[in-house]
Amino acid sequence: MRDALGLITGYPGWLTSRFLVHLQEPPTAAWQDELSRYRWRVLVAPGTEPVSPIPPSAEVQVGDVRDRAILARAVQGVDLVLHAAGLIHPRRIADLYSVNRDGTARLAEASIRAGVRRFAFVSSNAAAGFARDAATPMRESDEPRPESHYGHSKRQGEQALWQTLAGSATEGVVLRPTTFYGPHFPRRQLKAYEAARCGRPWLIGDGRNTVSMVYIDNLVAGVGLALARAKAAGQTYFLSDESPYLWQEVFSVMGSALGVQVRPRHLPAGLAVLSKTLDRGLGALGYYSFYIHLAGEATRHMGCSIDKARRELGYCPAASLPYGIREAVLWARARGWL
Repeated sequence: MRDALGLITGYPGWLTSRFLVHLQEPPTAAWQDELSRYRWRVLVAPGTEPVSPIPPSAEVQVGDVRDRAILARAVQGVDLVLHAAGLIHPRRIADLYSVNRDGTARLAEASIRAGVRRFAFVSSNAAAGFARDAATPMRESDEPRPESHYGHSKRQGEQALWQTLAGSATEGVVLRPTTFYGPHFPRRQLKAYEAARCGRPWLIGDGRNTVSMVYIDNLVAGVGLALARAKAAGQTYFLSDESPYLWQEVFSVMGSALGVQVRPRHLPAGLAVLSKTLDRGLGALGYYSFYIHLAGEATRHMGCSIDKARRELGYCPAASLPYGIREAVLWARARGWL
């Protein structure tokens, strides 16, 4: 019998949709069994459409995470909150802070008043910044050094959460997932697969910088553990696959899944430095360019360690890059995207 209520924001997103799918299936893991007693309310942003059918058991509310009146209604009777609503690629820089920081603080305030037991915030590895080098992955004990506006907005969202929950009975958990991959990916990721399919994708630098990535079902399991495990209260966790990959390896694996041999064409590493400078300049003016932003980070190390999540939560990412990319390609081909 489902006798408790949970709230999910950021629905219908890639993560939240997949999370609900897993909870509709017969439990195969302890966290699924623990969360099977929950009914779920989803907060849907105005004007968005589900990427998959909303489960019949889910209660839908429409509203913006910055609207205090909406949030007060959304958290009524709620025991668990999974706060996954957020902006990554905004139209205006100011929107990053109003959603990722201010929306988080307002939802935390409403959660305390409603008596929410646990609040899990989906932040980002960008809140921590970048790894020093290929051999030194980021850890939760490191001093956060975000560089992008997105990273700063997520880090400030983390800080707002901890400050708001301090002294209250509501438990907080911060999750820092890395770049997602796998089936049901959004169209913005399609260009990477198309670049690999041509066999000669452009890479800035030598492609030997590290990047941690997370298969979508690995991430779902990590989120479930953070909601279900008592030890998670008050903690921050990186969530990724078992170990970092090399950026050139990602394209190679994509090529294998697509049946082509990838031989990257390399652009000077200095282009990343120039793009980073331009990205900062645009940001200072309140503007954002998706491609300039990505180019500015193209040679940085973004590896992180999951030792803490493994040790405290029992997080054990089962899928690795070859499997996850293959599943993504099969899904995209079934939709006629590739």
